[in-house]
Amino acid sequence: MPGSHDLKSPALAFRAVTAGYRNRPVLRGVEFEIAEGEFVSVIGPNGSGKSTMLKSATGLIRPDQGRVELFGREVGALKPRERASLIGVVPQRLESPMAFTVGEIVMFGMSASRDRWGSPGPKELDSVERAMIYTNVLDLKDRLFNELSAGEQQRTALAMALVQEPRIIMLDESIAHLDINHSQEVLRILMNINRQERVTVLLVSHDLNLAAQIADRLLLLESGRLVRNGSPGEVMEQELLSRVYGCELRVRHDPYGGHPVVTGALDSLLRRAPLRKRLHVIGGGGSGIELFRRLLIEGFEVTAGVLNRLDSDAEAARALDIPCVLEQPFSAVGSAAYEEALLMVAGADGVIIGPVPFGSGNVVNLELAAEALRAGKPVWMASGIGSRDYTADRAAAHAAERLNNGGAVEWSGIHELMARLERDVMNPQT
Repeated sequence: MPGSHDLKSPALAFRAVTAGYRNRPVLRGVEFEIAEGEFVSVIGPNGSGKSTMLKSATGLIRPDQGRVELFGREVGALKPRERASLIGVVPQRLESPMAFTVGEIVMFGMSASRDRWGSPGPKELDSVERAMIYTNVLDLKDRLFNELSAGEQQRTALAMALVQEPRIIMLDESIAHLDINHSQEVLRILMNINRQERVTVLLVSHDLNLAAQIADRLLLLESGRLVRNGSPGEVMEQELLSRVYGCELRVRHDPYGGHPVVTGALDSLLRRAPLRKRLHVIGGGGSGIELFRRLLIEGFEVTAGVLNRLDSDAEAARALDIPCVLEQPFSAVGSAAYEEALLMVAGADGVIIGPVPFGSGNVVNLELAAEALRAGKPVWMASGIGSRDYTADRAAAHAAERLNNGGAVEWSGIHELMARLERDVMNPQT
């Protein structure tokens, strides 16, 4: 067991940790401390590194750089039984390859941290029973674990962790399969042992509202980096969350508890009348696929072109039934295709220029946007055209400058574009 010197050390500390799998980093330079007795929730989109963080914290994977400390000691230097006496882990899903009963599964938690083998004594049996009562699985103790529902299995896994009497408990999406009754019970258990026994809790959660409601502090991950570390009020910022999660989110405050509450755009979308707005997309080389998807989801009618046949954007437009002007493969945009696209622009309510590279064959597409501006239609142009200009005379960069001077609005990411469309097209009165 750790000595008294660790009482002043953080329960968990990541010191510039870079970690991953087979030389593929997932976490990048992550640094934070969690004090003993804190209740911290880790949030972030899929693939942001949440599970990798937990595996690093428990010593299942070793950092490629930096170090992970548990109560002042490097996790990798702890013996398995020492780790088990300090950390209780509840995974996303507990697998049992053999036909163990619930009681036997929970007892494994006791044996993991014991220094001796043999039959458990009365005190240990009481601890096992208490953990099963806490998690409401006592009546399941003689049932085979593999015959349980997903929620019952998760409660059993929590009982197994609690019976270790750990100083820190880590949960990886461990209440996702529980119904509302048992999820509330589990959360009360966690909050009680956190507040009354000062057991540190680290909870990975996809439920932003749950995390904001119960946690003292939030760690927000994005692409393996810790982008915000603070109270729920400091982390749950509308613009930040919308950017990290790549969708339009709204944040308000609960009138009773005062904690932040996150909602998506569905509430306003359901109340909104049909848009009946058409946007023409200038893309190519795959730059329009995400634009097509997001615009259709928002309820826009979409047209596209001029694109070359077999181009990935052309194939996506075909799959999505988007009207599109096409030119022959590897051919420059001809006058007939240009005139056809010009008619599409005339029927559109605005033009979006995607992050497409421009060469001598497709630079004329920028003239479509110029015609839209001259007709009084808005144009939203992906920034950085100069860096994607492969014409001999910088024709694309010069055209972009003229579009800017003519009133085209630049955007640098899909989230920024959708926010501008929300303001300019979907809700222009605001």
